[in-house]
Amino acid sequence: MRLKLSFATLRQLLILIGTVACSTALGQTAIRGRVTDAATNLGIGGVTVSLPPTARGTSTDSLGYYILPHDSTATHIRFDALGYKTVSKSLLPNQSQPIDVALEEDFQTLDEVIISGKGRYRNQNNPAVDLIRKVIEYKPANRLSRFDHASVEIYEKIMMGVTEIPKFVAQGRLTQNYRFAFENVDTTLLPGRSVLPVYLEENVSTRYLRMRPKTSKTIVSATKKTELDQRYVNNRNIEAYFKFIHGDIDIYENNILILNKPFLSPTADAAPVFYKFFILDTLSIDQGQFVELLFVPRNEQDRLFSGKLQIALDGNYGIRRADIWIGRQANLDWVNHVDISLHFSRHHSGIYLLSYSDMRIDFSPHGGKPGAFGQRTLVYRKYDTETPIPRGTFEGQLWQKEANADNQSDEYWHRSRPSPLTETEARTYANTDSLQHNRAFQRTLKWGYILSKGFVPAGGIEFGPFEYSYSFNELEGSRLRLSGRTTPQLSPNFYAEGYLAYGFGDQRVKFYGGAAHTLNGRQIGEYPSHYLQATYQRDAREPGQQLGFRNGDNFVRSFRSGPQDNWLYHDNFRVSHVIEFGNHFMLQTSLASLRQTPAAQLRFVTSGNPADTLSTLQATEIGFDLRWAPNEEFFQRNLDRSPIVNEYPIFNLRYNMGIKNLLGSGYDYHALRLNVFKRVFLSQLGLADISMGAGYIFGTVPYPLLDIPNANQAYLLTPDAYNLMNNLEFVSDQYFKLSIEHRLHGFILNKIPLLKLLKLREVAGFKLLYGNVRHENRPADNPHLLLLPTNEHGSPTTFLLQRTPYMEASAGLENILNIFRIEYVRRLSYLDHPNIRKAGIRFGVKIDF
Repeated sequence: MRLKLSFATLRQLLILIGTVACSTALGQTAIRGRVTDAATNLGIGGVTVSLPPTARGTSTDSLGYYILPHDSTATHIRFDALGYKTVSKSLLPNQSQPIDVALEEDFQTLDEVIISGKGRYRNQNNPAVDLIRKVIEYKPANRLSRFDHASVEIYEKIMMGVTEIPKFVAQGRLTQNYRFAFENVDTTLLPGRSVLPVYLEENVSTRYLRMRPKTSKTIVSATKKTELDQRYVNNRNIEAYFKFIHGDIDIYENNILILNKPFLSPTADAAPVFYKFFILDTLSIDQGQFVELLFVPRNEQDRLFSGKLQIALDGNYGIRRADIWIGRQANLDWVNHVDISLHFSRHHSGIYLLSYSDMRIDFSPHGGKPGAFGQRTLVYRKYDTETPIPRGTFEGQLWQKEANADNQSDEYWHRSRPSPLTETEARTYANTDSLQHNRAFQRTLKWGYILSKGFVPAGGIEFGPFEYSYSFNELEGSRLRLSGRTTPQLSPNFYAEGYLAYGFGDQRVKFYGGAAHTLNGRQIGEYPSHYLQATYQRDAREPGQQLGFRNGDNFVRSFRSGPQDNWLYHDNFRVSHVIEFGNHFMLQTSLASLRQTPAAQLRFVTSGNPADTLSTLQATEIGFDLRWAPNEEFFQRNLDRSPIVNEYPIFNLRYNMGIKNLLGSGYDYHALRLNVFKRVFLSQLGLADISMGAGYIFGTVPYPLLDIPNANQAYLLTPDAYNLMNNLEFVSDQYFKLSIEHRLHGFILNKIPLLKLLKLREVAGFKLLYGNVRHENRPADNPHLLLLPTNEHGSPTTFLLQRTPYMEASAGLENILNIFRIEYVRRLSYLDHPNIRKAGIRFGVKIDF
């Protein structure tokens, strides 16, 4: 049988045989392997792989794989990628085994980048600026918010460490019994410096997002973290603090919060005004074409980034990778450097969604080696933008932890981690467990707690705080106080606090006692709280001052700028029920009985008969307090909460009803008060804290039950008080108040040569109080009321707040020596009142970044 082949068939056969032969030869002499990111273990696409000194080379595919024909004249293989350190490896003759490489990111400061060009930098006719404007234009199309809903699984790892532990600490006698902990250092995180991890946390969660209306919910399925002795370390606050300083990064936001300060994003609408942009290179890989864009701040002291962006030239202009950093020149305290790396993966919709985020912050008091290091790594996987999210998913708490989240097995963590823990990280868990049982380390924690918190622990109670132990004022003279509170070690469901004080001037004993018990089985005060509280206080306060465990007798506030003539002795009994609902909505109901007795020069004199005086004034009221703080974050110990101020508003609505003849009360009245607080981030212009309030008191009441503004006569600044108003200078039954504090974060001073090196920051403020008093509450029109106070000469010292508003303005500097603040305050109205101060200097102390 003869086989006939056409010319075309023969040609195809020869091509097939040649292709197979070449492929076989190539397989025998080719170099293969994969290039991955050393931090994420993810493949890196577009890496240039070459064989110097030959001209042979190739690029890795989207998963990081490469294949390159071997050349006998090549002595080594080289790997180059933008944003990574170059790696070279020696080659053996006819080497056939795979060569896998893990590239480390090249965090270089822009001090080392030299941009050369002809003429001045201009935005006009600049292709780099044209490109970033395309990125800005297409931001809505490249964000997850383009979908109606989405879910994503997130792996999170947080590490905090100490850098360059001094030898006298690591090898000192005080630490000799737990010296093993100082040997677990990592020398790869910071070049030339060692990092000792002291805190490690891992979480696996699923985040659900709904865009209209916008809301999100996070369900944590697994969590693992180091925890120290709860008697001395509030582990929940450590977790909250680390997440506060390492917030989520959205490169497409106009402003990115770093250390709770707004930094202008390189993709912000106004980015071309504050940044210079340069095209560095172009990449052509399997995923398409990309442009490497470099950006630098026009002013290094401003809150701006430096860095590189990889931008896709696919018509959507999405970002595939972003490497951004903040150097020491920026007006930040205690920070050497901030490095952020963001990787984006192509979604099936064609856009790039965030797949990896890594933020590293190098802290140091004065730029030296000893300091701290923080790192937060997030890996996003399993995006789902199609499956509908059940409606009930967003009900209840917006952050929720599954019941077995704290008890996941080692096998679970082995499967869930995108990359294994380093040897140093793994030892951190084991070392922390060992330190928990180390007595010498426990003593160190105890002394650290005493010095930092001002409380001395003694079993299930602790005595303090120290700064309230001694104070002085014109009524009490020298005042001594012994105070304390219970701890969760006594009972996690019960809390009590109290003090006993004595004034040597008035020779009176004062005291306070309060107790609370949880009603939902949670630890007392833990969000969402639900507890019952009762307090009783007998103490002296100036009119308008708040009552409580921490109000009134601080040593620093004993130093005053004016006389203290008006005082009240208070006997205050209060029972409260507090319950919190979803998204930080709180309802507090209360029953309170207050008895006030005048002291010092203050007298209760009846308007209709000046010879008739009252020894006490009694009022009983029920109250309803509604508070809504959406997405609130805070630090907490027991019932005390210190809010972490974010961009979300806080609303407070209070209603109090006085009931005559209840527990001896002599007055019927209704009081309604509303307060709203909002922090406004103004990008390069800093931020503004705006507080507004309004109130109205219905009924006829004497002046001690009217609204009395909080006046601050101490030299130390008080944010919620009027710094040049005398105590009991004004009363009103209806009011509107406004307070604005604008912190420019050095926007002006950063432009002044030499002065900008001090990193001073501008601050300005304005306060207004506008109100009135109805005729039935004016002593001149109602003989049953109490006369307003006067001085020893009969001249009035307390006034009805008229339709002219009280105003004061301030301007000053903060960040003096990194901690001090000084302000000049000027009073703008009611300048004819007696014994007032038209201007003054006030001081503050604040440690901030």
